Amino acid sequence: MPLNREKCFLWHSIVKEFKNNDTLARNCHTMSQEPNQDSAFERLLDKGLQHIETRWEYYSLSATEKISGAAEALAGMLIVIVFAMMILFFFSIGFAVWLGDYLDNRAGGFALAGLIFVPIGIGAYYVIPPIVRSRIIHNMLNDENTDDPNPRG
Repeated sequence: MPLNREKCFLWHSIVKEFKNNDTLARNCHTMSQEPNQDSAFERLLDKGLQHIETRWEYYSLSATEKISGAAEALAGMLIVIVFAMMILFFFSIGFAVWLGDYLDNRAGGFALAGLIFVPIGIGAYYVIPPIVRSRIIHNMLNDENTDDPNPRG
């Protein structure tokens, strides 16, 4: 089965790990030594493939950097949130006990202290997500602008 130039070129440039196959490698090697072969086109194609490979590595590194930054921010926020929730829990229990003693009804104090958190929770549900969304969008746009400070060259 005769080999054409496209198969040999693809063999050399894309599937490098299969170069050790003796028969196909020998046939491609003999075809690459033909005098009518266009070496400038092959160099251009090699440079194009190297450029694509370099771009792929750049984008994978950029994505890794962004993901690790997001994970770091998330871990820091989780630590702060956990400690804030513990503090809020103990303050709310203290407030409920104080309110219960003030009303001479411990159950009523806990119920009123719990009801105080309902409007706070509803307000947080409607206010916090748009703020987080706008911050994420703003940070992503800033990251894209700092990746290539001079896009024209």
